[in-house]
Amino acid sequence: MDFDGVLHPPEAIAGARPPLTANQIRKSFPDTFQHLPTLHDLLQKHDDVAVVVSSSWRLFLSDAELIDLLAPISTWFAGSLSRYKGKDEAIRDWLTHHQVNDFAVLDDVAEFFPEGSKSLILCDSRRGLSDPLVQGRVREWLQLASH
Repeated sequence: MDFDGVLHPPEAIAGARPPLTANQIRKSFPDTFQHLPTLHDLLQKHDDVAVVVSSSWRLFLSDAELIDLLAPISTWFAGSLSRYKGKDEAIRDWLTHHQVNDFAVLDDVAEFFPEGSKSLILCDSRRGLSDPLVQGRVREWLQLASH
């Protein structure tokens, strides 16, 4: 899962210059992570699902700081991707290493996935997870993944 354009619009973090701590982000950019409650609601009753961070935020925040920022969904947090690879390659490596076959990618930039991905749930960056169409696609995937 990406953050900017998925959990909040990019404007919510406008002007931020990493490195920032989780506390600095919460204090200075209060509109970040505004769609976390929606994601929490979607993940309810899906203990078999894990959230892996593909956001560029993984480049300057530790997994502990990411867990802190994602507190409402921390029980689903499974880690973040490698900092040393592009998003698409890092996702494929993580899936192979953890022997995962069924997954969904939440992102707002299709270009990060040059080979395309039937597992990509593309978000409009202004609406992210607040978009009912995106929520529907996530629900659909969660129902299929649970069977």
